[in-house]
Amino acid sequence: MPQAPVLFELSGENPSLSRAEALACLRAESPGSRTIGSGPGFLISECDDRSLGTVAERLALTHRLGTYLGSAPLDGIMEKAVGLDLPEGALCVRARKVEGSHPELDAQDLVRKVGGALSSEHKIDLTAPDINLRILISDQAYIFLDQYEIGRKQFDRRKVAERPFFSPISLHPRYARALINLTEVRKGDTVLDPFCGTGGIVLEAALMGMRALGSDIDPEMVQGCLRNLEHFGVNDATVKVCDIGDITDVFGTVDAVATDPPYGRAASTKKEEINGLYERGLEAMKGAVVPGGRVGIVLPREIEGRGLELEQLHLQKVHRSLTRHYHVFIRH
Repeated sequence: MPQAPVLFELSGENPSLSRAEALACLRAESPGSRTIGSGPGFLISECDDRSLGTVAERLALTHRLGTYLGSAPLDGIMEKAVGLDLPEGALCVRARKVEGSHPELDAQDLVRKVGGALSSEHKIDLTAPDINLRILISDQAYIFLDQYEIGRKQFDRRKVAERPFFSPISLHPRYARALINLTEVRKGDTVLDPFCGTGGIVLEAALMGMRALGSDIDPEMVQGCLRNLEHFGVNDATVKVCDIGDITDVFGTVDAVATDPPYGRAASTKKEEINGLYERGLEAMKGAVVPGGRVGIVLPREIEGRGLELEQLHLQKVHRSLTRHYHVFIRH
């Protein structure tokens, strides 16, 4: 397999989740990949370069990725840049500072200097370049080719307020997709959200090419979920009214579960005590997922796996009274 070092320029909104999502996508799409570097705002992995397009299509919490060319302290960046073995063609140089890094540095001034140094060998074209050279300024400067950029606007077009039926507490589409990615499912695998609500997770799974399944105990939520799926052109997902305890009878076994259960609102739990619902839910999910499959579940606190092994836990502070806990369990 052709291996190449690739730099992932990660989103800064949740460093733990963004790094974990990139690694999960690599494990799913490029088995045998290995991490060769990481730090604030970036991950460098050696992976099968033929898988990069598939990995990029999945990602939600990465800005861009491409072939890693090298790094240097800031005072050595000019020497490093002029020594690069770049492809032929017109060149554009861009730079971005990881938040909090080197406040004294003028990134645009660095771009002008690097572009000027490379202009003797390459035409500079800022509008339609053949080569997009990126400099990520973190603990030092990291240089890579921008080959795949993740379009964040696509997720904003599917955010809660843009759906015909919505609940204001739903996960943003970026985080719904990241949760699915953490389960390491691949295109064609079966993904179930047994607390589907308005359908954000089901929608992202379907758009990623998974066989998307959803259920909810509330018929109104199921109808609203179906409306949302239709609104975004998804007509091959299966969504049913179903109690969490009946998911295996209704759907059989699935490759993964990805879900964001209710956080104690009586109308959504049918007045069932919330801790009992979580415990009953985890028992049902354990029975539904295949051996080796994963359960990604978002809850307002850490919870034990009821026979599932906890692989990962990531926290996302939403506001003073809510911190989301992203659990990834595996069934052995």
